[in-house]
Amino acid sequence: MAASGSKFLLVVFDGLRRELITPERMPNLHRFRCQGVDCPASRSAMPSETRVQVSSFVSGCYAGGHGIMGNSFYDPALGFDGPMDTSNLEKMQIAEKRYPDGVFAAPDLGGLLHQAGLNLVTASTGKIGNARLLNYHAAARQQVAYSIHGPEVSSPAADHAAIEAKFGPVPETDLPHVAVADYLSTLILEHFIPRHDPDVLIAWYSEPDMSYHYRGIGSTEANAAMAGVDQAFGRLLDWWEAEGKAAGWQIIAASDHAHITVTGSFNLATEMQAAGFKVGNAIGPDVDIAVTAGYTGTVFVRNRQTSLIDDVLAWMQDQPHLGMLLARDCHGAATGAFDLSAIGITGPRAPDIFYLGRTTDTIDVHGLNGTCLNGNDGLPIGGSTHGGLHPKELNNFLSLGGDRFQPAASFDGACGVVDVAPTILDGLGLAVPHTMHGRSLLAALAKDQADQSEKIWELGRGQYLQELSITTVAGGHAYINGGRRLQ
Repeated sequence: MAASGSKFLLVVFDGLRRELITPERMPNLHRFRCQGVDCPASRSAMPSETRVQVSSFVSGCYAGGHGIMGNSFYDPALGFDGPMDTSNLEKMQIAEKRYPDGVFAAPDLGGLLHQAGLNLVTASTGKIGNARLLNYHAAARQQVAYSIHGPEVSSPAADHAAIEAKFGPVPETDLPHVAVADYLSTLILEHFIPRHDPDVLIAWYSEPDMSYHYRGIGSTEANAAMAGVDQAFGRLLDWWEAEGKAAGWQIIAASDHAHITVTGSFNLATEMQAAGFKVGNAIGPDVDIAVTAGYTGTVFVRNRQTSLIDDVLAWMQDQPHLGMLLARDCHGAATGAFDLSAIGITGPRAPDIFYLGRTTDTIDVHGLNGTCLNGNDGLPIGGSTHGGLHPKELNNFLSLGGDRFQPAASFDGACGVVDVAPTILDGLGLAVPHTMHGRSLLAALAKDQADQSEKIWELGRGQYLQELSITTVAGGHAYINGGRRLQ
């Protein structure tokens, strides 16, 4: 155990909207939130996609620090024929060799704990990239990284075959994926904690994200998904209250991001081709502009030509279905685009343009604020998505409990996913490296939250106008409140 006598259990509920944590839907999580420190102003990193948040949770960095620019992201330096899905193990291995600093470019919890002689266990029901990025170098560190997707995704130390021999195969379920959540809780309580004695354990439940996406935030399946993961968490909570708390365990419960409802779709690449741009999945002989499609998407221009970037920006600003526009090297009053560095997307992997489908504060069919237009056809109308800057999708759930935290309290200060790793390190008595963009909430809870300021910028060109809100606290730590296209 760490010199501090503390251990940490981080439990993540993928995609969960914090206002849906009610006594009726999620009684266990609601009880935990009421007993510990609730953080209603917590914010995701950008883009607010799952594998960016995974990387931010364990590195304390925004995307420019850890280098994971999206669930899938295109980088012409890799030489691929399109975006690299971070769940594609073959392409990730190639990228690991081609990137001078590796795919995961920042110190992470796995490495920092390993250096300190402490033990990290990760266990995930999420997708392949999710499980791998929780501890990207787990195999080399001989740490336990377990995924329901099998031994080729899990680390050797997890001994996936032995787990299935003892506990049976991973359950096969359709939406909602609640059986695998219960299975994971069994493994945590009956295998990972007693056998591996971790100092830090990260448990990742893939729901309600999947049910939100494909059935809608307020659907029957989504409600069942929330109830199912709440019951799985309830088992962990029962253990914690019976024995874990006395053994020094602290619990951090969180979602990585939230969702807003999809009300329409568009095809940006097709529209750009019709406008005369040479567009494709990757820059090549007949392609000057590589577009990665989505509700949030990216644009790379051959050789980062500023004149062509500006032409694309000007065309985008005339499209009523597009929302916010941010750029790497072609931004400011002259172009009407915000600087990507304002939302933590920096470095050589950053795109030339980052765009979002247009969002609104319309109340959806489930009575929830937030809708958007989606830039691909992979999700149904009435389903939901995330990745952008709408305040509702950025407002992730975060609550902390244990003897290191004040009971039944609310921390109204700015905070976010980048604060989780610094908080864990501080709680274990370890130094927080300067690479981390976040701060320890153990220290922040004791400070006057008046020492923070929110700034709202407006920027536009012609008839196009957008705004971006960021809160900065003492020490220069910045948190993204949200943004929108105004006209």
